[in-house]
Amino acid sequence: MPLIRTFPFLDLHVHAREPGQTHKETIATASAAAAAGGFGAFAAMANTVPVIDTPELVRFVRAAARPPVTVYPVAAVTVGQRGEVLTDFAALRDAGAAALSDDGLPVRDENILQEALLRAKAVNLPVMLHCEPETDLCERSLYYMERTGCPAHICHVSLAGTAAVLRKARLRGIPFTAETCPHYMTAAVGAMNPPLGTEKDVEAVLDALCDGVIDCIATDHAPHTEEEKASETPPNGVIGLETALAAALEALYRSGRMPPEAVFRLLCEKPAAILRVPVPDGVVTVDTDAEWTVDPARFCSMARNTPFAGRIFRGKVVDSDVG
Repeated sequence: MPLIRTFPFLDLHVHAREPGQTHKETIATASAAAAAGGFGAFAAMANTVPVIDTPELVRFVRAAARPPVTVYPVAAVTVGQRGEVLTDFAALRDAGAAALSDDGLPVRDENILQEALLRAKAVNLPVMLHCEPETDLCERSLYYMERTGCPAHICHVSLAGTAAVLRKARLRGIPFTAETCPHYMTAAVGAMNPPLGTEKDVEAVLDALCDGVIDCIATDHAPHTEEEKASETPPNGVIGLETALAAALEALYRSGRMPPEAVFRLLCEKPAAILRVPVPDGVVTVDTDAEWTVDPARFCSMARNTPFAGRIFRGKVVDSDVG
């Protein structure tokens, strides 16, 4: 049995839904799902209700964390994520924010984007940018990174066109990092923002991961209720904490693109470096040949909106000692 021991993973991009939407997920249930998937830490995004845009709410998220999983609060770039007024970056950092993002909404005002990059660099906080429409706003974001010399992180890359833009930016030395998600790396179904790509997009994303153009894998874990997903206007988003490893191994290891250890680095060391935090403590043991069927009813997450329901995967965490 091919068992491999590795560090616990770190997810840069989780919507834990607390405060305000605990009928979808809580920090505690997201932490349980993370642990089940081999994650020892995750970054909790700011687009909650209310938006995490004050030091008090950053402290709330930190207090709600459930050991042994570490939760890193991500605070909003703009007040209420309205794109009008920057939050107090220094105060948010001092309260424990690990990064800044208006994820779910782009920072559309170019003056505010430029000032945000400058202020974030000054207080040593990463900025995570949602770019939609993806390729156009990615190009704009890269322009301001180059203009200011301030790095930022591009969230959930899904398209071949965006991968091509990032490849050119890498050659020019623009200081960016980028992530993609398991549902953009393999055939999946579901309403997403950015939308799921074509086979051509999947291949381009995988090539960019293998070439280092895209730095890491994040889940963009986005829980919704079954009633919401069954409605005439279902919200965008899928969950991924409990399937990320298996999907990544299928897309990258089973295809012969990279060894398992390289896949683990995309889920652990590289996200930790982007977030500027230590890799999680502990050991995760992975059986790269263990076959299993994705059954949402058995998830630790409160949500069931996986794009891989019924999928047969090979590779899973068989033992986890986190913390």
